Amino acid sequence: MQHLSAYLMEIPDLNEAEGRVLYQEIDSVVDSWLNRKGVADLSADKSTFVSKTEGQTGSVTQAFFSNDQGDLREVILEEPTYDGHTFRTALRVVRSSLRVVVYLTLAARNSHSIIRPGFVVPRCPEIIHKIRGLRDDWSLGTTKLGAGGVIDFTEEADGIRLASSILSPRRTMPIVAVSVDEGEERWPGLSKQIARDLSALATLVRLSEEASWGLTDEVGSRLSCFNGAVRLYWPVLKGTVEHRVPGRVWTPDRLSNLDRDGEGMEKLRDQLRMTVMSAAALGVEPPFEIQEIRSHRARMRIRKLEEDGKSTAEELVLAQEFLKENEELREEIKALHQVIAQMKGGYEVEGNAVDEPEEAGEANAGEESPEPQPGETRFYKKTHSKPGYDVLVQVADCGHNNWESAHSAHKARKGLIRLEGKDDWTLLNHCATCTGGGRWRVRW
Repeated sequence: MQHLSAYLMEIPDLNEAEGRVLYQEIDSVVDSWLNRKGVADLSADKSTFVSKTEGQTGSVTQAFFSNDQGDLREVILEEPTYDGHTFRTALRVVRSSLRVVVYLTLAARNSHSIIRPGFVVPRCPEIIHKIRGLRDDWSLGTTKLGAGGVIDFTEEADGIRLASSILSPRRTMPIVAVSVDEGEERWPGLSKQIARDLSALATLVRLSEEASWGLTDEVGSRLSCFNGAVRLYWPVLKGTVEHRVPGRVWTPDRLSNLDRDGEGMEKLRDQLRMTVMSAAALGVEPPFEIQEIRSHRARMRIRKLEEDGKSTAEELVLAQEFLKENEELREEIKALHQVIAQMKGGYEVEGNAVDEPEEAGEANAGEESPEPQPGETRFYKKTHSKPGYDVLVQVADCGHNNWESAHSAHKARKGLIRLEGKDDWTLLNHCATCTGGGRWRVRW
């Protein structure tokens, strides 16, 4: 079995009445979810439903616990897919004296024995969206999930605040930043789609050009996100050297490479889902209350058996329950071992998402480049102006052939010196076609 992802949403510090009300609300949402799946008996321990996969049947297994430790509802839904997998969604809803927790895992297995790599690309389950929509104060550890959707950062001060969040060792969730170029995302609606794909797994922010430069001023160009790039920032660990945040960046050039067949947006979404969900599969721990509530019932039954003289039939039932639980734990352990192996082999702690080789000579916005060499030609774009100079970034050739001499571009020259730290260029031309600040061609 391949463990694909895990979700954990919690609301702590609720009094008993508030906790019970929320638990009941979630219970109703789960019932509605199962009803839409086609489950007829919502209280049955085991039932089936007609799958959306034509001619196939799905199954649902449920368990309900309520005792002095709290309330627990477990729902395990298995459904075949068109490509020969069985998809497994395991949901646990917990109410304890400390908090209300929703814990969900996604997994898949081959329907028959076969040796081949798995290419299951999971999607955020509908039930996560529904439960998250009940309240806006869900959290994962110290990180608030908020109301979901896209957070728009439009001012330079927003970028400075984002830098603080990126570098905070208290952050427990990834941040995905989608920057704009001339006011537009790389693909219309990209940030909203990613926000839905990664609901409860990542914080999605959309950066205006001003916000991008507020971020750049704080963390430097190598760690920033601008010119239409998309960047994933993993949480940092305590003791990490400042400005060393692991993650991945999809630069404008790499996004263009993804889009050669017109499917770039879908490819990027698939990459982000697989990357973040794989990390969640390893990093999200099940709530300790699950085992406490289950074990409490077993302990009470053992005590009753002792008081009643250990009925043979009841002993058998108890042994079967322990056997079933052990089997489930073994499956989870095997899945986690597989995830660890996958992480060791392919998990990128720091680096870039490279899908196809870039064209020779193309520079990537958002990455530091070595010092210009004599005879080298580079291209730059003005993003905005500051008193006394223009802020420039290195970009790819715009492809136009309408270059003009620039004898009086004093602010651009000063911006170039600030960016590269030298002024020994031999040619400085401005593109007469490009808008939005334009582009510069510089031969060193």
